[in-house]
Amino acid sequence: MRTIDCRDMPVPKPVVLAKSTLEELPENSTVTIIVNCDMSEDNILTYAQNKGYFVKREQKSAGIFITISKSFSCDIEESPKKEKRIKKRVLIITSDCIGRGLHGDALMQEFLDSILFQKSLPLKMIFINKGVKLTCGNAQDISIKTLRKIEKKGVNILVSLSSLEELALHKKHQIGKQISMFELAEIMISEKTSTL
Repeated sequence: MRTIDCRDMPVPKPVVLAKSTLEELPENSTVTIIVNCDMSEDNILTYAQNKGYFVKREQKSAGIFITISKSFSCDIEESPKKEKRIKKRVLIITSDCIGRGLHGDALMQEFLDSILFQKSLPLKMIFINKGVKLTCGNAQDISIKTLRKIEKKGVNILVSLSSLEELALHKKHQIGKQISMFELAEIMISEKTSTL
């Protein structure tokens, strides 16, 4: 049985680590994951239950111990070596944060990180309005690094030229192809889109 200490890890790293560990383990294996964050606990429990794994949760003074057994799995996990499927879906990102709370920027980064670990990826991601800020800045910025990883998996990163110019960010642009409003309209009419 393996034990993974995920205490104090930022979301979504604990569930990502749990997923990758379970993919590597053979059937009839067990792993215990220790967390001290309610969101990480919920993410791991939801993932394991959706996969049909047997799950046991224990609250201890050292944290929350989640034991997951693959012996009861009723689902065949996709091989981690397979390429992720690209869906004909376009994500339109209109802001550099999610919501209006104090942690909107952290939520957006969590969202971008989560895209990397989905079974299916969007065909394109389009950044408009303040969303273009995520594609600008320093090459070492966390959003830029995450978007580069997403791009390497086959997702087309597209950035509104009008928004870059309006926000005076065209010289700081780091990643993605700049597109005109005509091209943006064409994509929105011809593709299935989701807007954030």
